[in-house]
Amino acid sequence: MSLDAALQTFYVEAQEHLESMENAFLKMDDGDINDEILNDIFRSAHTIKGSAGIFGLDHIVDFTHVVENVLDRARDNEISIEKNLLDILFSCRDHMQSLVGVTLDEFQQKTDLQTTGHNLLQALVPWSNEVPTDDNDISEQEKDEHKSALDSNNAHELTAEIDKKCWHISLRLSSDCLRNGMDPLSFIKFLASLGEIKHIESITDNFPEAESFNAEDLYFAYEIALLSDADLETIENTFMFVQDDSDIEILPPSAKIKDYLELIDKLPEENQRLGEILIKCGSLTKHSLEQALNSQTRDNISSEGQGEESKEKLGEVLTKQHKVSEQVVNAALTKQQQNQKISNEGKQIRIDANRLDHLINLIGELVINQQRIELLSKTSRNAPLIEAVDDFDDFTNQIRDAALSLRMVAIGGTFQRFKRLVRDTAKELGKDIELTIEGSETELDRLMVEKLGDPLTHIIRNAMDHGLEAIEQRTEAGKNPRGQLKLAAYHEAGHIVIAISDDGNGINKARVKSKAIEKGIINADTQISDNEINHLIFHPGFSTAEAVTNLSGRGVGMDVVKRNVEALQGSINIQSIEGQGSRFQIRLPLTLAIIDGFHVEAQGTHFIIPQATIIECIDLANHQDVKGRHCINLRGDMIPYLNMTEIFNLAASAASTANNEQEARHELVIVQFGGERAGIAVDKLNGEIQTVVKPLGPIFKALKGIGGSSLLGNGEIAFILDIPQLIGLAVGKEVLKTNDTTNIVSEVDKQP
Repeated sequence: MSLDAALQTFYVEAQEHLESMENAFLKMDDGDINDEILNDIFRSAHTIKGSAGIFGLDHIVDFTHVVENVLDRARDNEISIEKNLLDILFSCRDHMQSLVGVTLDEFQQKTDLQTTGHNLLQALVPWSNEVPTDDNDISEQEKDEHKSALDSNNAHELTAEIDKKCWHISLRLSSDCLRNGMDPLSFIKFLASLGEIKHIESITDNFPEAESFNAEDLYFAYEIALLSDADLETIENTFMFVQDDSDIEILPPSAKIKDYLELIDKLPEENQRLGEILIKCGSLTKHSLEQALNSQTRDNISSEGQGEESKEKLGEVLTKQHKVSEQVVNAALTKQQQNQKISNEGKQIRIDANRLDHLINLIGELVINQQRIELLSKTSRNAPLIEAVDDFDDFTNQIRDAALSLRMVAIGGTFQRFKRLVRDTAKELGKDIELTIEGSETELDRLMVEKLGDPLTHIIRNAMDHGLEAIEQRTEAGKNPRGQLKLAAYHEAGHIVIAISDDGNGINKARVKSKAIEKGIINADTQISDNEINHLIFHPGFSTAEAVTNLSGRGVGMDVVKRNVEALQGSINIQSIEGQGSRFQIRLPLTLAIIDGFHVEAQGTHFIIPQATIIECIDLANHQDVKGRHCINLRGDMIPYLNMTEIFNLAASAASTANNEQEARHELVIVQFGGERAGIAVDKLNGEIQTVVKPLGPIFKALKGIGGSSLLGNGEIAFILDIPQLIGLAVGKEVLKTNDTTNIVSEVDKQP
């Protein structure tokens, strides 16, 4: 691993630790304060500090050290986590994220970051046992108190070190260490920051003759005696970026049973035998282990024929021989069971997103070629070949599904980020708001999850600012003073639905309509439905806010929501009851890469309809077409429909011109998205097909009703229909013809 690659790994893992810290802080903010959460936060902070120290990122180390000190005091019950401290720790976490994003040289040039860090460190003074760097910012009494605390603490540590033994570290780094940009002295320097290096022995047994010497190879090995009260995990983290290809042995000092229990709990999560775990703890020597194994073997041989129950386990043997405490054995057994469970569940690996996208693209090409082979095989009428191609089709489907599942991620990670947003925004607005999350395990295409952040942010901020009332207003209305905001995700009819609901005021429809008339969006005498009034808030520049604030008032949020959702081939629906609350529902396809579609034709032009949206296919000639309107009576329901030839101004194909009867015959595909249904009239149904979605060029972005393109097996281009837009267009046309009014909501009616 090169230095740049190792540094990039540090940045990625630091972000993961920072997210973990934020989630833990949010749990504490909800009142869930316990030792486990405190330990998780401390470990995250300490890992970031240790990794940053390896790369010489002192600006991260210096700041995180003070935060770590405060967390450590909280773990030792010297201080309690109160609201004021928690607010500061949230800000410290944010500052750590800012520090991780800059190099040391960049930090030294950013006075704003330095000032922010200094102010936060000063704010931590009441909970820290370190004297702040700027003595002018605290009183003489405070300085004396901190100095006294430090002297007492140092005296305690000095007394503790007298009876301590040293950690022994046997360090055999990879011969490629220097070539990969790693300096062995940087590891030794960081070890010194954990305590005092009492002795270091450099071993040069592998040093070659002069003619074989290579300046890029590392030939040194080290034996180090370290006097430190750090734990095993802390010392192991020093070698985080070289441990995979190095031989590193760390022997702990002798300790009490309590220390062994803590050490066993922090052992690396890997499947190990009980004896190996105890040796790594320093609870027994290799000789003691060999004696125990020999004794176990003899006892088991003598118990043959008596059943498995009579055989003594290694832990029992060690306890009986007084080699190790029974408490230590029990703790080690617990840890071993945890390791085995984790091993059985499998391990995760980190894959570069670009490589995964490249794999998906290759599988898309495989799907296209499979369709081509299928067409050729049917033309040949060779039965064995057709059978082989059918089998190949099954394998292609399995490969496609397996590859797409790799790009599916749970949406819970995105949902969790909004807990902090809700907390901070509610504080800014002076409101009491509780966020509830449901369906966080629901999986969605990674590319779609990444693009959902902005739309969800706008909707949630809008709900908190406009929807949910202040505490006094809710109390007067007889509501719970704490506003309820829910974020949920679930599957519905082959789609993902993300719902954002609140129990606030709801949408004031009269005010929205009045504002729309004032802005000239609609006429005063226009008759529109409640649903259309709700959707007016998506009009660019529309806002009912009386004043512009940091959160709203400029009318630039909700139109972005609609545009981004439609770009993901989705739709958004609003349900609102005044005085009770609102519910926004975003419907999205599962993936945008490869979909199951239905191949149709109109005037020789090929179209793909997403299969998940199709209800049924019927012969339009067998159903009554309401005169003067594109609408049919389908089993008692009036269903509007669109004619592809008319919508896209398609020229008649040669085949349809030669056969006038064909032009009069249409097939109707009934589709549904959300609660709306409509029909799509086409000339020909070609059947199911796997479709590789290709984005349209910039010149086609204004074209409504088309969501992408695809290459068919015969080499022709097919257009993938945007069903939500087409349904909106069909319903809009029906409303227009029925009420003789202008349909405001459906902008898709404006065809190029």
